[in-house]
Amino acid sequence: MSKVVGSARSGTVDAIIVPTIAPHRVGSAIALAEALKCTIVLLCSTSSQVQDMRKSYDLPSNAFCLKAPPGYGHPLLDFERRAMEKHTDIAMKRNIGLLLARLCGWRTILFLDDDIRGMEPSLILRAAALTEQYRVVGFQIPDFPDNSVVCHANRVSGGAQSTFLGGNAILVDASRADTYFPAIYNEDWLFLYDAVADRSAGVAGRLRQLAYDPFGRNAAPEEFGELIAEGLVRALHSGSDVSTLHFWADAIKKRSRFIDEVADRLHGSARAEDERIPDRARILLRLDEAKMRLLEISPVTCLSFYRTWRKNVDIWQRQLLDLPTSLTPQQAVRYLRLSSE
Repeated sequence: MSKVVGSARSGTVDAIIVPTIAPHRVGSAIALAEALKCTIVLLCSTSSQVQDMRKSYDLPSNAFCLKAPPGYGHPLLDFERRAMEKHTDIAMKRNIGLLLARLCGWRTILFLDDDIRGMEPSLILRAAALTEQYRVVGFQIPDFPDNSVVCHANRVSGGAQSTFLGGNAILVDASRADTYFPAIYNEDWLFLYDAVADRSAGVAGRLRQLAYDPFGRNAAPEEFGELIAEGLVRALHSGSDVSTLHFWADAIKKRSRFIDEVADRLHGSARAEDERIPDRARILLRLDEAKMRLLEISPVTCLSFYRTWRKNVDIWQRQLLDLPTSLTPQQAVRYLRLSSE
């Protein structure tokens, strides 16, 4: 859905936005910002994380270490009202990044998770040049892909598992970014949806992600976001009408079948002579969590979310039109009522 592209030219990056809860992992992002001579915004969740960040690093003068706690609120973000799983606070932090970019007049920003590595400055600058052509430019991350619990289970079971352009490392033309990150798992897929649909998303080069235990978390909070995002991406391929109950009923059936197929492969491997999947029992438990959550989701719920999300995108776009666009970073931080303590 996104095109692999390349550039011989170098662009510029105005700011790097890093949502984090792990101060010890942001050193690579800080070093990249210093190499690119750009602003870096480190968005922590607690005061202790902010303090740890300042103790651990000699932050440059154009670094902003801010607290954006889960309870953070601002009138610009009050439009989204839902009763679904919010999963983490990463969507809120990324939306803060978008607002800071608009308020400061930054054109090109890099959203970067704290566990991404391999960010050679030359690679990032070549990718930044591509934002003149594409609204968003991301990277392939093949070594340890940032998939959901169920998708990791599919890969472990021997199933073919693709990856998608994600928000963990993505350059955004903030002047043309008119969507937001909804508070849902796969918030980055939904942020990218319109750009992908318009063929305005590119992939430039490879990065890597630090290894983690994909089965150490409950799969249930991811399931609604997985269902929505996979349905929307499938519709981009097929041209299906996502604004019908029939589409979402079919999406739920396909998702249920997929989880069952992964579980069947894992059960089948238990009967094999070689013990190929030593963590099988825990993986099957994760699949059970996902399936139980899926059984609670109705086509009406999916369609209601889709309609509300599209209305929220319209609200977001109208709000952006009314924002000042030439504030200093310090003024923008105050405008958004963010704290560095």
